[in-house]
Amino acid sequence: MSLPTQNLITVDDFLQSEDFRVWMRERRPEDQLRWKIWLAEHPDRQEVYEQAVATFLVLQGTQPAISDKAVKDRVERVIQQLPPATPTIRPFGNWQWGRWVAAATVAGLIGWWQLGFPLFDPLSVANTPSKQAPKQDAWKLVKNSTGQALVVILPDSSSVLLSTGSQLRYRKQNSGSVREVYLQGEGFFEVTKNPAKPFIVYAPNLTTKVLGTSFQVRAFRPGAASFVKVKTGRVTVTSTSTPTETILLTANEEANLKTNHEHFVKHETLLADNTDRILKQQFTFEYTPVHEILNRLEESYNMPIQYDRAALSNCTFTGQLNDVPFLEKIRLLCLATESTFDVTDNLVIIHSRGCK
Repeated sequence: MSLPTQNLITVDDFLQSEDFRVWMRERRPEDQLRWKIWLAEHPDRQEVYEQAVATFLVLQGTQPAISDKAVKDRVERVIQQLPPATPTIRPFGNWQWGRWVAAATVAGLIGWWQLGFPLFDPLSVANTPSKQAPKQDAWKLVKNSTGQALVVILPDSSSVLLSTGSQLRYRKQNSGSVREVYLQGEGFFEVTKNPAKPFIVYAPNLTTKVLGTSFQVRAFRPGAASFVKVKTGRVTVTSTSTPTETILLTANEEANLKTNHEHFVKHETLLADNTDRILKQQFTFEYTPVHEILNRLEESYNMPIQYDRAALSNCTFTGQLNDVPFLEKIRLLCLATESTFDVTDNLVIIHSRGCK
């Protein structure tokens, strides 16, 4: 199932879009997810989308009976949340929108409210705790055009090894009850464990939900071949085409979604012919020199690590670092060697007095 068309600039465009009209009339679960992803990819169109929702509801007359006092109270609350200036909206057909668009917006939002949908968030996915769609400045977008993989550190210290040609959008602050990111392309995720805040990856063809694990997602565009591969832990995966069907993947399993197919093909073991090194790389050590471990991390994550080799020459480490994010690996190594570290401009700097 494809995402809504991207050529939606004005209220007029939305109202003429069959995708938009079907979504507004039927509110199917699969459409909820499609529009949520579309809005995340086009945050600059959030405001005009909200006005299109309001206008459509007014035209459809979807306003149940409500007392005068309730109307007044809700109108006042809606007006307080409206932006100070309403963008210009060009006429649609022979309708004269300019004289009443503000009133339509307020009335439409009330109608949406009465139908049981949260204000400004008609795209809430079932079982997703988020209550309000975030503003554009609440998100950070990282586009990797470096020609090599790039480590992205998320606010909860989870890490993403983002492949070149890919992009990742995430919240700047981890204040909600769920951790959400939007991926277009390919990324290897190592998620900080936090059962109270599930971690969800939205991608063009699929959605992946975890509590704390390491896995890889590849989904560049709607309709293209996609996959999820799990290195450690467990994840659930859902296709945007069949949102009611969910599959469970555990360590060393993968699920593939072929071009334009709606259902996953699950494999009990990772396919060797297309598995990246980071998935096969084991970070288990026994009295291993710390400088060797740092060299391996630097090579695996394409993240420069600066340290005094002479000071760490007598330091060793025993333990496994497979299921923790990149910076947690560094922190545990520093803890074992009584060292500290800083991260500046994608450079890890380790400060150590050495081991005796």
